[in-house]
Amino acid sequence: MSDLSNFNNIYANLAESAYNDRPNLFPYKSLYKPLYKPQRNILDSGESLKFDFSQDTTFKHSDGVESFVKGGKNLPNKGVVYLQPDKTLHAEPIKSTYSVPKVNGGYEQVPYDTLKTYQKGLLTDEKAGFNAYFVTDTAKLDETTRQTYLTIRGSDGASISSLNDWVSNDANFALTNTYIPQAKLANLALKEKIKELNTKASDAVLNVTGHSLGTMVSAQAVTKLYQDDMKAFDKIGKVVLFDGPDVTKSLKKMGLSDKEIQRIGEKVTYYVNPFDIVSMLNRTEPLEKQFGKVNIIVPLHFNSTFDGQSSHDFGEFQLDAHGNPLVASKSFHPELLEAGEKLAKLIDKTISTLSVSVSITGLAGAIAGGITGLIALGLTAVQAKELYDSYQNIIQVAKKKSKAWNTAHIPDYQNRIRSATGAQKIELRAELLQSVAQDAVFQSEDMVIEIKTMVDEAKEKVQQTINETHRAVGNIVQYLDYWEVNNLLSEFNLSQFWDTGNEEEIRSKTDHYQKEMEHFATTLMKVSQNIQEVDAQGAVGFSKLM
Repeated sequence: MSDLSNFNNIYANLAESAYNDRPNLFPYKSLYKPLYKPQRNILDSGESLKFDFSQDTTFKHSDGVESFVKGGKNLPNKGVVYLQPDKTLHAEPIKSTYSVPKVNGGYEQVPYDTLKTYQKGLLTDEKAGFNAYFVTDTAKLDETTRQTYLTIRGSDGASISSLNDWVSNDANFALTNTYIPQAKLANLALKEKIKELNTKASDAVLNVTGHSLGTMVSAQAVTKLYQDDMKAFDKIGKVVLFDGPDVTKSLKKMGLSDKEIQRIGEKVTYYVNPFDIVSMLNRTEPLEKQFGKVNIIVPLHFNSTFDGQSSHDFGEFQLDAHGNPLVASKSFHPELLEAGEKLAKLIDKTISTLSVSVSITGLAGAIAGGITGLIALGLTAVQAKELYDSYQNIIQVAKKKSKAWNTAHIPDYQNRIRSATGAQKIELRAELLQSVAQDAVFQSEDMVIEIKTMVDEAKEKVQQTINETHRAVGNIVQYLDYWEVNNLLSEFNLSQFWDTGNEEEIRSKTDHYQKEMEHFATTLMKVSQNIQEVDAQGAVGFSKLM
C-alpha cells in the first residue's frame, strides 16, 4: 500500500480518503479505534466532521508501515472540507428463507430473520459493496456552500466479504460492459443530493470523484443522471477519476449516442497509470476517442498491478504544487503513451479468449494474484506465464526508453532554459528536475542490481567449485574408508570459503545507497513541485527541502 506523497489535489485526496486504512479516514467503520472516537461521536451527533488537507499527516497503517504525507497547497477553501453524516444510515436485518414441506407435496420457502444486520443508507449499502461520502466546503449545507463532492470508494481487497465489489461489479463490467449495480445506487445518491442542493444550497455544484471501481460507478451514475434529468445533470461540476477503465462501450449499451457521450465527457477527467491493468482496460482506441479527457500519468515507479508497490495505488501519482498530476505527452515521455497502448491491447487480447461463464470470478483473482490469478481466468500455466512475461516486458521496454529519453533530453532542457523566460522557464526547470530525479533512480536501481548480481554469481561459482570437489572425492571413495571421506570434506563447505558477514554488509550498503538516491530523487521532485517558490527563494528554498 502506498499513499499520496502530498495533498495537492483535492479530488485525489477525497478519492483516497474513501478507503479504509488511509491517512485521512472517511469510512465510519474505520473510526472504531479509541483514537478516532471523538470523530465518530461527532458523526453520531449528526454534525459534520472537519478535515484539513493543508496539514502534514503521519499515519501508521494496519501492517505497521508508516507514511508521511505533505500538506497540500493552493487547495480550494484552503484544503478544508466537511464530511457530512449520512442520516439515513441504519442497521438492516439480514433475512433468509428455509424450506417447509407442503401438505400436498413439494416445499415452500418461509422467510426468517437471521438476527444479523448490515449497514444500509443512501450512501452505503454494505450488502451491495457500495460506499460513498458527501463532502462540502462549509460545516453546514446552506446558501454559503459553493463546492460539494460525492466521493465513491473503489474495490476493497478481494475477499469473501467484498465479493459484490469484485463479482457483481468489477468482473461484470470487465466482461460484459453492463450498467453495474453500484452505479444504480450512486445514481440515486446523486439525484437525492442534487435535490438537497436545490433546496439548501442553490449556488453550489456537486463534483464527483473516485478510484478504480469508483470510476466505473461514477461515470455510469453521472451518465444515467444525464439521461433521466438534464437539469439535475447541469448541477454536476467536475468529475475527476483515477486509475479506471474506459466506459464508452457500457455507455453505448446504456443507450447513449456518440454525441451524448462526448457531451457528458466534457465534465470528466481521467488520470490513469500506463502500467496498471485496471487503468488500461478498454483503452485500445486513441485517447481522444475515449470517454472524457484521458491523461496518462508519469508514475513514480515502473511497477505492475501485481507488485507490492502497486501501479494501481495512489502513491504512484506525482502531484505538483498546482494540484496537477505529472502526465506524459507526445513531447514529454511519449514512451509511456506507447506502453499504455500496448498494455491495453494485451488485456483486450486476453479477455477476448475467455468465456464469460467461467471467468466472472476469475478476473478478480487475476488482478490480485499474478500468475496464479491468471490461471484462475481459465488460462493454462503456459498461457499465464506468457501473458505475465509480456506484461513485464512492456514495463521493462518503457523503462529502457525512459532512460534513453532522459539521456537525450536533459541536455536539451538545459539549452532551452537559457533562452526561456517567465512561466516557460519555470515549467522547463520543473520538467528538467523531474527527468534528473527519474534518471537518478534508474541509475541507482541498475547499479544495485549489478552489484547484487555480481555477489550472487561469485557465491554460485564458489558453491560450484565445492560441489565439483565433493563429486571428485566421491569418485575415489572406493579407496577410502567412510570416516576418511567425511573427515576430508567436513570443512570443505560454503561457510569456510564464503564470508557471509561481508555479503550481508555489501547488500546492506547497496540497499542504503539506493534509499539515499531515492531520497535525493524525492528531494528533486519536491523542488520541481514547488519550483515557483524555490525560484523566488533561490538556494535557501532548496536547502529547506533537503
